[in-house]
Amino acid sequence: MRVFVRGFVVILILGLLAGAIYERVGKQRDQEQLPRVGQAVDIGGRSLNIYCSGSGSPSVILDTGGSAPGYSNMPLQRLIAKETRACWFDRAGLGWSDPSPVTQTSAAIAADLHELLRAVKMDPPYILVGQSFSGFNVRVFTKAHPSEVAGVVLLDSVQEDQQQYEPRSTLAPVNRLPAVVRGGLCRATPLAAKIGLIRLVMSASGPDRRVPSGFTPSEAIVLHRLESQPKAIVASSGCDVWEKSAAEAREAGSLGDVRLVVLTAGKPMTVGNPEDDRDIQAFPEIWVPQLQPRLAALSTRGRQVIVKESSHAIAGDMPSAAVEAVRQILSDSRGR
Repeated sequence: MRVFVRGFVVILILGLLAGAIYERVGKQRDQEQLPRVGQAVDIGGRSLNIYCSGSGSPSVILDTGGSAPGYSNMPLQRLIAKETRACWFDRAGLGWSDPSPVTQTSAAIAADLHELLRAVKMDPPYILVGQSFSGFNVRVFTKAHPSEVAGVVLLDSVQEDQQQYEPRSTLAPVNRLPAVVRGGLCRATPLAAKIGLIRLVMSASGPDRRVPSGFTPSEAIVLHRLESQPKAIVASSGCDVWEKSAAEAREAGSLGDVRLVVLTAGKPMTVGNPEDDRDIQAFPEIWVPQLQPRLAALSTRGRQVIVKESSHAIAGDMPSAAVEAVRQILSDSRGR
């Protein structure tokens, strides 16, 4: 038995060592295959990546939905850059940005963004665009730095009460697991990344050949490679991040009289299962006339616009609606 245990331990150690080497080689390959788009900006011992184009003021700062890299905003940025300076950035651990030792709740993301804009010497005020989850982020930022925000655009943004009404079929598979299992997975993810396990799983799944709206095939390849980086999986796997961020957004409360445009998707999502789709079809009856208006009510100058031809991904489905919302805030802030 002792010989067996010793042999098992040796094999385990060798396996972990091989996995760590595999991950290190993979990181080097990532750097070669993914030349940086943007600039690395030191924010105190680690760097965040930011990319800007266009000219004019106020500058528009684009955050992303879910845990997507900033590069996913390239098509929308190209359109907004015709109106003023437009920038996307990679949150910590995503895209070309370094990981953070701090769990990426909205408060941490907002603090990083403020330091990034200060370090890059970008003068306020800013127009912040938050999509889905990043609606929490821009609300927390605006509350913390109201004098630096010229306006906010929310693209089918999350709302802190939505989990009370959301059908289970809209949740990601991992979020349908029991809380104990889900907690174990999120705590194990960083170790799995260090020993190459996440990279191995992502490689086995094969390349993603989708070409999102507004992307060229070569740009889509870059986007998918950024999304599949192990560090990105780790950055998005923090325990209870959604719930903690929702609490931070709720605590932020009113946005005062900031210019606010809330764009709400008019098309419900579908998953292909008739029973699940029936549940999903009912959710917009709460989402559109109840939850989204609560976001518009956060400001005395807030208003809701329903984008009837768009699904949840407004930036991809109807980017013209997002550009028009930004254009209106620009015109107002410039006194036209």
